[in-house]
Amino acid sequence: MASVPLGKAVAWIDGALDVKSFRDNSNNGLQIDAGRGEVSKIAFGVDASVRFLEAAAAAGAQLAVCHHGISWGGGIRTVSGGTGAAVRAAIEGGVSLYAVHLPLDASAAYGNNFTMARALGLENLAPAYPYSGAPIGCCGTSPAGGAEFLEKVRETVSPCAAAHCGRIDRLAPGMRVGVCSGGGGFAIPMAKEAGHDVLLTGEFLLQDYVAAENAGQCVVAAGHYRTEKWGVRALAAAMRDALGVETEFADFDLPF
Repeated sequence: MASVPLGKAVAWIDGALDVKSFRDNSNNGLQIDAGRGEVSKIAFGVDASVRFLEAAAAAGAQLAVCHHGISWGGGIRTVSGGTGAAVRAAIEGGVSLYAVHLPLDASAAYGNNFTMARALGLENLAPAYPYSGAPIGCCGTSPAGGAEFLEKVRETVSPCAAAHCGRIDRLAPGMRVGVCSGGGGFAIPMAKEAGHDVLLTGEFLLQDYVAAENAGQCVVAAGHYRTEKWGVRALAAAMRDALGVETEFADFDLPF
């Protein structure tokens, strides 16, 4: 496999996901530079946990790419506690860390939502659900009816997926499905207004449940982690093909 400069790998992600155009609470980009100038293997994961960074180092990766990083908002104020443990794991393992949040939700080519929607067989996909100035989800039509679609979600995304607030079994083929991975409760009013018969998300709060119940909006919850594996896996395949580097997805199969 090839070896590329760290800066080239970072620039590839920045460009492929149009990272700089997003307003995001995550400080997207290279969050830890461990001093490894060349990259021949990249590890991919959902969260910048100690377990992920240690797994990346054990696999021989010089760069770790994740969806949920360690630097948010005003950045890291103290390198202590859980954040300090993650930083130590990265530096001691010689693994640089790149995090990308909303751009990896939104991307039509590599994002969580479009990739998951295609895996579920949704058709006529289009962007949906503006958040922080840009649509981060998608919507499409399902050739399957509600009961069959829910079973497909359980087979493809999570066996624990559950439908809430509406009789999904009464929905016919051709139903409209919105997809908003992770914590997508904010999209419930938008899904209702857009006429989406089902909103597929990861998890939602009690107040979101009440809003969905009041609006009669059917929601399928399939787990935050399990709905956000899709982007990093798609990105891993794309970077392997584009840069010739070795890539590996570290899946801890968390039940969330």
